Amino acid sequence: MRSARRFFRDKTGATVIEYGLIAALVSVAIISGVGAFGGSLSAMFNHVSNTVNESPVFN
Repeated sequence: MRSARRFFRDKTGATVIEYGLIAALVSVAIISGVGAFGGSLSAMFNHVSNTVNESPVFN
């Protein structure tokens, strides 16, 4: 009985789970931010590339 009470009072596992959840949320936010920024960055470089290729200097 004493070991069961000690098991339910132990909160160290809860802290590890909380840190894991925070790390997962931060990584999801970073991945989604990079994905959104990556698309606009790719579009910008495509625009610059097309502008340079259509320039009379390079034709």
